[in-house]
Amino acid sequence: MVAANSGEVVIVGGGVIGCLTAYFLAIRGVKSVVVEADAIASGASGTSGGWLTPYSHECDPAMIALSPASLALHRELADALPQETGIDHGFEETPHLRCALTEDGASDLIEWQAARTREGAVMDWLAPAEARALTPWLTADIVGAIRSDNEPMLDSYRLTISAMQAAEKYGARVLTGKVAGLGAAGAAGRCSGVLLEDGTEVFGDAVLLAMGPWTGQAAEWIGSPLPITPQRGQMVYLAAPSEDDGPDLAVGLSAVDTGGSILRKRLTDTIVAATREGVGFDRSTTREARDWLLERGATLSDRIMGAGISGQTACLRPLTPDGKPYVGAAPGWENVHIAAGHASEGIHYAPVTAMAMADLITSGASDIDVSALDPARAIAG
Repeated sequence: MVAANSGEVVIVGGGVIGCLTAYFLAIRGVKSVVVEADAIASGASGTSGGWLTPYSHECDPAMIALSPASLALHRELADALPQETGIDHGFEETPHLRCALTEDGASDLIEWQAARTREGAVMDWLAPAEARALTPWLTADIVGAIRSDNEPMLDSYRLTISAMQAAEKYGARVLTGKVAGLGAAGAAGRCSGVLLEDGTEVFGDAVLLAMGPWTGQAAEWIGSPLPITPQRGQMVYLAAPSEDDGPDLAVGLSAVDTGGSILRKRLTDTIVAATREGVGFDRSTTREARDWLLERGATLSDRIMGAGISGQTACLRPLTPDGKPYVGAAPGWENVHIAAGHASEGIHYAPVTAMAMADLITSGASDIDVSALDPARAIAG
């Protein structure tokens, strides 16, 4: 084996969590090596919708509690990273409307609003005319809508690239290679780094496994269960409207009855989102998904069917059995950590996860309470 690279921390995975952890470590003076099998942001971090919402998955109380801190960090990053790298990652705070198309949908939405109120989030109920006054894109005959002003949008690819470039300014490095396992294990559950498939060993005082849906493959490396599985999410992009088509989308729209969403993006085209498919590691796009998404989007806006399609993407989200990610020390290991399994909310929770990991790796403790996300629960479960 050739000892070609080393860092104080070895981060396996060049997605948004790995790159932001490298950045938060770097500004503390801790140098890391980010080992990526493909390219930075080549997975879900590069094709995510970029909707910073904690409400697209399980609405787990432990995760909801972390949302304000993660949004605060996102706002700080929206100011700090462009100054470091010159990259605008499209952060924008605009309203999002969750619409009810039926009376049953309205009942569900009112219950959803009550849950958010108990959590301390104030969201107003809008009559149909009030909702339509916010955007001409909303053409559905709705019963009512909930307005949220605390779910920003951004470009996840640009965020990830910017975080890594900023980390590199302070000494972090990127290494292309596929990890095959951990380095030699020593006393007290410590390893020497990671081994690559080509025989290279990358040395580090600590290892972070942040490989998205591929993190489950590390179960053999750490010797304990790590049940993370992929879920394919496809999205369709709409070309910008012409002057004759009227104004571009100014707010986000979702239908509680159908699950369809239309998401505004400041730097890229509008998105119609998103499928949830259990197809393994297949990242191909399908015509069936495109038609399904457009049909559901059209329940909110008849502009969908006349819009031009500028693209279609598919990403793989990492799912865990209980809906919560694994964030913390790997069971039985002192210097191996895990940060994966955030499902469709990885971009939203990436800053608070990365900050917690930087804390735990450097000092063994964090003011961010991630105890409910302890990977050790995978053994019991």
